[in-house]
Amino acid sequence: MSIDETQVRAALEAFGDGASLDIANERIDLLRYARSRITAQHGEERFRVRVRVERGGRVVAGSLETLDRVAVDALAAKLEAALTIVGPGPAGAAVAGHAGPPTSTGPQPAALPAPTTADQRCDWFRTIRAGLADKAALGGSIRNDVIDRVVANSDGLYQAETVNRINVQAIAEQDGRSVSFRTLRADPAEIDVEPIAGQLLDELGDLPMREKASGTFRVLLRPQAALTLIATYGYAALGAAGYAENRTAVAGRMGEQVVSDLITLTDDGADPAGVPSRFDPYGAPRRRTPLLDRGRLVGVVSDAKHAAVTGGVPTGHGVPLGWRFGADPAPSHLLLEPGTATEDDLVTELGEGLIISRLDYLRILHPKDTLVTGTTRDATFWAADGQVVAWHPQVRLTFRLDEALNAVLAVGRDRQCGEQPFIESVVSPALLIDAGPFTL
Repeated sequence: MSIDETQVRAALEAFGDGASLDIANERIDLLRYARSRITAQHGEERFRVRVRVERGGRVVAGSLETLDRVAVDALAAKLEAALTIVGPGPAGAAVAGHAGPPTSTGPQPAALPAPTTADQRCDWFRTIRAGLADKAALGGSIRNDVIDRVVANSDGLYQAETVNRINVQAIAEQDGRSVSFRTLRADPAEIDVEPIAGQLLDELGDLPMREKASGTFRVLLRPQAALTLIATYGYAALGAAGYAENRTAVAGRMGEQVVSDLITLTDDGADPAGVPSRFDPYGAPRRRTPLLDRGRLVGVVSDAKHAAVTGGVPTGHGVPLGWRFGADPAPSHLLLEPGTATEDDLVTELGEGLIISRLDYLRILHPKDTLVTGTTRDATFWAADGQVVAWHPQVRLTFRLDEALNAVLAVGRDRQCGEQPFIESVVSPALLIDAGPFTL
């Protein structure tokens, strides 16, 4: 189902003054595989309408899975009734969403990347499997989301775009050990599956398994692990609400050195290195927002409610109504500037320590201290004398993100793109971190 502008405008009329709509039509195609065989080829379509109505300081919200007029009128009647019951918000309080006159992010680019086809996804799987031959079992998935988005309100705002997201994951398993490849791109032409099997087999290698290390040591986070760390730090520390309310590690420190001077971080929803999208759920343009400049805090991301922190202009980082990660504005498209070190350079400088290819997750234990816990997954190695010498058992790590980012010794040259549940895309190189934050 495409998003019909006539239906959108009719819905706005039905909901009346103060109405705003956040609409997404998502087409999902998913190929899953395990033990070198396809286990599922799945496609579905989801249509979701978030409705918000604000009048006289009173705010009500609801949701639909259609723009059919009967359903729209039924919800409109319920929201009208709710407006007579709920109390007004604090006098003069700003809302989190769109504020002020309608804005425009400009037209959608004329040429959008074509999504993958079912045959293409199967061909990618077969190419990787053939490259592995019988040397390792292949698991993973190829997912392609095509999302038509519209954000509109009764003040005349109307924003529309289409986002294409292709996520490829390949996991090679051999004798109880696993290595993985992951990438997120907007254009299938940017995904080359031919070398993937060779990369996976090279990493599987024939190294011995050592015992779990103990003590404090250096850590090399390869790009897919580093982007998890960067995304979690951005979410925990770089939003305007937490900054204004003194709830984050960087609150009150604008202009100060907060992490290593090797770290320069930007949020940019238009940068093609990530997977671009042009506006937030309230139609505010996603503005390029420098966050860390050689370790100094130079910005945070905001929505309309917290725009005072960003010079009175929201940066376009409002989050959806009822978002399971909270109501605070949050980074959406983080990009960490690369350094000059190759992976061989980073391993040499690591000397002795842990090499982490992937962090399964990082869970925030204490936001203001940026204290997190998480586990490694796939291809965790031990290095000695600047050489990879052994597999290392998977480990749980508990550490402070700010301490890890303060201890960065080198930044890799080559970046990779990925995602997290709370962020649309992250682009990061590898990070070499000194001993201190990580102890086993």
